[in-house]
Amino acid sequence: MALIATLALNQWKKQIKLQKQVDFVDQLTDEIHKFILASPPVVSAIKFTKIGFESYTDIDRKYKGIKNNGAISFIEQHGKEESVKLIGQIEGLRKTISKIRSLSSKGQMYNIKNYDNAKSAIKIIDHVYGQMEAFSYFIGNTNLNWEHPDVQNTLNKIVQMDEELISQNLAQQNIDYLKFAQSLYKRI
Repeated sequence: MALIATLALNQWKKQIKLQKQVDFVDQLTDEIHKFILASPPVVSAIKFTKIGFESYTDIDRKYKGIKNNGAISFIEQHGKEESVKLIGQIEGLRKTISKIRSLSSKGQMYNIKNYDNAKSAIKIIDHVYGQMEAFSYFIGNTNLNWEHPDVQNTLNKIVQMDEELISQNLAQQNIDYLKFAQSLYKRI
Protein backbone atom coordinates (compact mmCIF):
# COMPACT_ATOMS: atom_id res chain seq x y z
CA MET A 1 0.00 0.00 0.00
CA ALA A 2 2.83 2.42 0.88
CA LEU A 3 4.54 1.66 -2.44
CA ILE A 4 1.40 2.46 -4.41
CA ALA A 5 0.94 5.70 -2.47
CA THR A 6 4.56 6.68 -3.12
CA LEU A 7 4.23 5.95 -6.84
CA ALA A 8 0.98 7.91 -6.99
CA LEU A 9 2.56 10.85 -5.15
CA ASN A 10 5.55 10.87 -7.50
CA GLN A 11 3.26 10.73 -10.54
CA TRP A 12 1.18 13.56 -9.12
CA LYS A 13 4.36 15.69 -8.61
CA LYS A 14 5.42 15.03 -12.22
CA GLN A 15 1.99 16.08 -13.47
CA ILE A 16 2.06 19.28 -11.45
CA LYS A 17 5.55 20.08 -12.73
CA LEU A 18 4.51 19.40 -16.33
CA GLN A 19 1.38 21.53 -15.91
CA LYS A 20 3.49 24.46 -14.64
CA GLN A 21 5.76 24.07 -17.66
CA VAL A 22 2.79 24.00 -20.03
CA ASP A 23 1.23 27.08 -18.40
CA PHE A 24 4.55 28.88 -18.69
CA VAL A 25 5.01 27.91 -22.36
CA ASP A 26 1.42 29.03 -23.09
CA GLN A 27 2.18 32.45 -21.64
CA LEU A 28 5.47 32.74 -23.52
CA THR A 29 3.83 31.59 -26.75
CA ASP A 30 1.14 34.26 -26.42
CA GLU A 31 3.76 36.99 -25.98
CA ILE A 32 5.87 35.77 -28.92
CA HIS A 33 2.81 35.69 -31.18
CA LYS A 34 1.78 39.13 -29.99
CA PHE A 35 5.24 40.42 -30.94
CA ILE A 36 5.27 38.73 -34.33
CA LEU A 37 1.77 39.96 -35.19
CA ALA A 38 2.64 43.55 -34.18
CA SER A 39 5.91 43.63 -36.17
CA PRO A 40 4.75 43.95 -39.82
CA PRO A 41 3.70 47.62 -39.60
CA VAL A 42 7.13 48.50 -38.20
CA VAL A 43 8.87 46.49 -40.93
CA SER A 44 6.74 48.24 -43.55
CA ALA A 45 7.56 51.65 -42.10
CA ILE A 46 11.27 50.81 -42.29
CA LYS A 47 10.82 49.72 -45.91
CA PHE A 48 9.07 52.97 -46.85
CA THR A 49 11.70 55.04 -45.05
CA LYS A 50 14.41 53.25 -47.02
CA ILE A 51 12.52 54.01 -50.23
CA GLY A 52 12.71 57.63 -49.11
CA PHE A 53 16.49 57.24 -48.76
CA GLU A 54 16.71 56.08 -52.36
CA SER A 55 14.49 58.89 -53.64
CA TYR A 56 16.81 61.49 -52.13
CA THR A 57 19.99 60.07 -53.67
CA ASP A 58 22.10 62.76 -55.37
CA ILE A 59 19.57 65.53 -54.61
CA ASP A 60 21.67 67.52 -52.15
CA ARG A 61 24.93 68.83 -53.63
CA LYS A 62 26.38 69.16 -50.14
CA TYR A 63 26.50 65.37 -49.79
CA LYS A 64 27.04 64.38 -53.42
CA GLY A 65 30.44 62.77 -52.79
CA ILE A 66 29.49 61.01 -49.56
CA LYS A 67 28.34 57.40 -49.43
CA ASN A 68 24.63 57.00 -48.61
CA ASN A 69 23.96 60.62 -49.51
CA GLY A 70 20.26 59.94 -50.15
CA ALA A 71 19.84 58.59 -46.64
CA ILE A 72 21.64 61.61 -45.19
CA SER A 73 19.46 64.08 -47.12
CA PHE A 74 16.30 62.21 -46.19
CA ILE A 75 17.26 61.98 -42.51
CA GLU A 76 18.08 65.70 -42.33
CA GLN A 77 14.76 66.66 -43.90
CA HIS A 78 12.37 63.99 -42.58
CA GLY A 79 14.30 61.96 -40.01
CA LYS A 80 12.78 63.43 -36.87
CA GLU A 81 9.17 62.96 -37.96
CA GLU A 82 9.81 59.46 -39.31
CA SER A 83 11.65 58.55 -36.11
CA VAL A 84 8.73 59.72 -33.97
CA LYS A 85 6.31 57.61 -36.06
CA LEU A 86 8.51 54.52 -35.84
CA ILE A 87 9.15 54.91 -32.13
CA GLY A 88 5.40 55.18 -31.61
CA GLN A 89 4.90 51.92 -33.50
CA ILE A 90 7.72 50.24 -31.62
CA GLU A 91 6.29 51.20 -28.23
CA GLY A 92 3.89 48.26 -28.30
CA LEU A 93 6.72 45.95 -29.31
CA ARG A 94 8.87 47.25 -26.45
CA LYS A 95 6.35 46.15 -23.84
CA THR A 96 6.00 42.73 -25.45
CA ILE A 97 9.75 42.15 -25.88
CA SER A 98 10.27 43.11 -22.23
CA LYS A 99 7.71 40.49 -21.22
CA ILE A 100 9.37 37.92 -23.52
CA ARG A 101 12.78 38.66 -22.00
CA SER A 102 11.39 38.30 -18.49
CA LEU A 103 9.63 35.06 -19.29
CA SER A 104 12.70 33.72 -21.07
CA SER A 105 14.77 34.21 -17.93
CA LYS A 106 12.05 32.68 -15.78
CA GLY A 107 11.85 29.69 -18.09
CA GLN A 108 15.35 28.60 -17.18
CA MET A 109 14.11 27.74 -13.69
CA TYR A 110 11.59 25.20 -14.99
CA ASN A 111 14.27 22.90 -16.41
CA ILE A 112 12.21 22.31 -19.55
CA LYS A 113 13.57 19.78 -22.01
CA ASN A 114 15.02 21.46 -25.15
CA TYR A 115 14.48 24.93 -23.67
CA ASP A 116 17.68 26.03 -25.41
CA ASN A 117 15.76 25.85 -28.70
CA ALA A 118 13.22 28.34 -27.35
CA LYS A 119 15.97 30.59 -25.98
CA SER A 120 17.70 30.57 -29.37
CA ALA A 121 14.50 31.69 -31.12
CA ILE A 122 13.90 34.36 -28.48
CA LYS A 123 17.46 35.63 -28.82
CA ILE A 124 16.99 36.18 -32.55
CA ILE A 125 13.59 37.83 -32.02
CA ASP A 126 15.24 40.14 -29.48
CA HIS A 127 18.02 40.92 -31.99
CA VAL A 128 15.46 41.79 -34.67
CA TYR A 129 13.73 44.09 -32.20
CA GLY A 130 17.09 45.75 -31.51
CA GLN A 131 17.61 46.35 -35.22
CA MET A 132 14.19 47.99 -35.57
CA GLU A 133 14.76 50.12 -32.50
CA ALA A 134 18.24 51.20 -33.64
CA PHE A 135 16.87 52.17 -37.05
CA SER A 136 14.11 54.22 -35.42
CA TYR A 137 16.39 56.14 -33.12
CA PHE A 138 19.21 56.64 -35.61
CA ILE A 139 17.07 58.35 -38.23
CA GLY A 140 15.96 60.85 -35.59
CA ASN A 141 19.55 62.16 -35.31
CA THR A 142 19.52 64.87 -37.96
CA ASN A 143 22.70 66.71 -37.01
CA LEU A 144 25.42 64.07 -37.05
CA ASN A 145 28.88 64.45 -38.54
CA TRP A 146 28.02 62.41 -41.61
CA GLU A 147 31.62 62.09 -42.71
CA HIS A 148 32.82 60.53 -39.45
CA PRO A 149 33.77 56.86 -40.00
CA ASP A 150 31.67 55.59 -37.07
CA VAL A 151 28.61 57.51 -38.25
CA GLN A 152 29.16 56.27 -41.79
CA ASN A 153 29.54 52.70 -40.51
CA THR A 154 26.26 52.88 -38.59
CA LEU A 155 24.51 54.63 -41.47
CA ASN A 156 25.72 51.92 -43.83
CA LYS A 157 24.23 49.25 -41.54
CA ILE A 158 20.95 51.15 -41.43
CA VAL A 159 20.83 51.50 -45.22
CA GLN A 160 21.70 47.83 -45.74
CA MET A 161 19.07 46.61 -43.29
CA ASP A 162 16.94 44.14 -45.22
CA GLU A 163 13.30 44.34 -44.20
CA GLU A 164 12.52 41.13 -46.11
CA LEU A 165 15.19 39.34 -44.08
CA ILE A 166 13.67 40.76 -40.89
CA SER A 167 10.26 39.34 -41.83
CA GLN A 168 11.79 35.99 -42.78
CA ASN A 169 13.75 35.87 -39.51
CA LEU A 170 10.63 36.49 -37.47
CA ALA A 171 8.68 33.85 -39.40
CA GLN A 172 11.48 31.31 -38.99
CA GLN A 173 11.83 31.98 -35.26
CA ASN A 174 8.09 31.55 -34.89
CA ILE A 175 8.38 28.13 -36.57
CA ASP A 176 11.38 27.16 -34.44
CA TYR A 177 9.67 28.24 -31.24
CA LEU A 178 6.47 26.38 -32.14
CA LYS A 179 8.47 23.20 -32.74
CA PHE A 180 9.83 23.54 -29.21
CA ALA A 181 6.32 24.14 -27.80
CA GLN A 182 4.89 21.18 -29.70
CA SER A 183 7.55 18.88 -28.29
CA LEU A 184 6.45 19.89 -24.79
CA TYR A 185 2.75 19.42 -25.58
CA LYS A 186 3.43 15.94 -26.96
CA ARG A 187 4.68 14.91 -23.51
CA ILE A 188 1.26 15.59 -21.98
